[in-house]
Amino acid sequence: QTKIQDIAAIINSESSQRTFIVQKYVETPALYKQRKFDIRCFALISSTNGHLKCYNYDGGYLRTCGREYNLKTFNKFIHLTNDAVQKRSEDYGRHEFGNKVSFEEYQIYLNQTVPHLNIDFRQHIFSQIKRIMTDTVRACYKIIDPYKRQHSFEILGYDFMLDDNFKVYLIEANTNP
Repeated sequence: QTKIQDIAAIINSESSQRTFIVQKYVETPALYKQRKFDIRCFALISSTNGHLKCYNYDGGYLRTCGREYNLKTFNKFIHLTNDAVQKRSEDYGRHEFGNKVSFEEYQIYLNQTVPHLNIDFRQHIFSQIKRIMTDTVRACYKIIDPYKRQHSFEILGYDFMLDDNFKVYLIEANTNP
């Protein structure tokens, strides 16, 4: 297990010209059929004469790993959920077509596996996701369209994870998802 001091030492030993992103690993993720997943959501940001509006798409999907989760080994096919990694696994598509699960399928899974928690995906999870998406746009709205173009837009792909208490964590936001 790496301690924060070890991470700081690595960063401080590298050239000051490099940029680092340090992110906590979610050790106790929520699982789908014993496999790790992330949640891909989309937003559209429009700019009209410098006035920004952000819209979140009501859909999205879970991206699953092809192999069962465990912390005993670091295998990218167990820990990394994105398509660029998973499509190279012999297990890709073995459990779900394209390693994708709809929000509706996930709700059925929640109802079957943790009925005592009464988790409503839209109310308990997607509401957290929308709040985080809004926070990211508010955090950087001044640099999104610095030239205040007459008409422009950007589609963003957001990746989230859940811990075993169904708390949402932002992994990253991508342009051109």
